[in-house]
Amino acid sequence: MASRSVTTKADLVSVIDKAWDALHSSLARLSETQMTASHDEQGWAVKDHLTHIAAWEDSVVAFLQSRPRHEALGIDQALFEGGSFDEMNEVIQRLRKHLSLPEAIAQLKSTHTRLMSLLEPLSDADLNLPVRHFLASSPATDRRRAMDLIHDNTADHYSEHMVWIEALVARPT
Repeated sequence: MASRSVTTKADLVSVIDKAWDALHSSLARLSETQMTASHDEQGWAVKDHLTHIAAWEDSVVAFLQSRPRHEALGIDQALFEGGSFDEMNEVIQRLRKHLSLPEAIAQLKSTHTRLMSLLEPLSDADLNLPVRHFLASSPATDRRRAMDLIHDNTADHYSEHMVWIEALVARPT
């Protein structure tokens, strides 16, 4: 969900950094078994949440490079444009299921580093431009600012998945 309270690059970076640190603080308390052995009703382990976060963050990297987001996600354009998030996420999870926990963590960190380096040279004015400025193929109906898309797929996304991760590891085995 777009956060209009994030209005400057400094706000955005701060919110991303805080959510990133909270995610990693939470993950640091988990064992490898907790991150790989427990699965929810959809078959997701904590590791799957990490690869999912990395995939969506990689779609922001693609966006900032004016490349189609669906390519970074590994899904076809028709699914990206017309499918539900559940349908997209099912494909994303299936494509990355083979990754080991160390590979998933390395991918997450690497993707985040790339995203933050692409964010570095952007100004407040750049980040307040509409999504279509960065990716002309974006739907004309998408009225979000670039900052909103970035925020939604970073800080908000980490927080959303932290709730699910904590619920997953709290489940009785």
